[in-house]
Amino acid sequence: MPGGTTWGRWLAGKAMPLAICALLALTVGQGVRDDAARLMREGPGLFPALGLVRRCLTLLFVVLIASSYLTRGRVVTAARGFGERIFPVLVLLAGPIGVVFLGRHDLPDRPGPAALGLLIAIPGAGLSLWALWHLRDSFSIMAEARRPVTTGPYRHVRHPLYLGEALMMLGLCLMIGTLTALLFWAALNAFQVVRARIEEGKLAGQFEEYRAYRERTRFIIPGVY
Repeated sequence: MPGGTTWGRWLAGKAMPLAICALLALTVGQGVRDDAARLMREGPGLFPALGLVRRCLTLLFVVLIASSYLTRGRVVTAARGFGERIFPVLVLLAGPIGVVFLGRHDLPDRPGPAALGLLIAIPGAGLSLWALWHLRDSFSIMAEARRPVTTGPYRHVRHPLYLGEALMMLGLCLMIGTLTALLFWAALNAFQVVRARIEEGKLAGQFEEYRAYRERTRFIIPGVY
């Protein structure tokens, strides 16, 4: 164990996230294999091809999260209390667990809400990858202060990763196609906003440069909020 690191902190801060990433990578990887097999079996098609692209981007996203946990930098101020430690983890887990219980999200076979959802999810996954690539060694699920990141999409908004994840989840909920799924998406994003505010308070309390950065950038949506 690294010096000063307790078993509990190591389990919560590295072992558990890596285990979750491994499980997600296996699940998404199975979906990639199934989508690729469908394309080979049925021949080229717009929606199957887009579905495969979405799955591949999602798999890359999970792998990048895992690599970020393996290479991320030193914590300047660790997470403390329910709001900084437990709440972010609960919000994170709510997404995939909710999707499982909301129902299947099969590939669309014609234009409609499900097709729109697929088209929204792909740029959302791309934005998430772009944001996570710049965040890398500062990434954390819990509200921990590391190096502030102001490059890439972070030049324009303070939480581009949450924006990308919101688009990915909206796409999935449209593909599920129920009112319950859309209400779940709205509730989940409300909790994400609370999570983002907690993170901002943590960083602003530690870094003067982040306080200046917060003054000159938008919260989540460029030019709007």
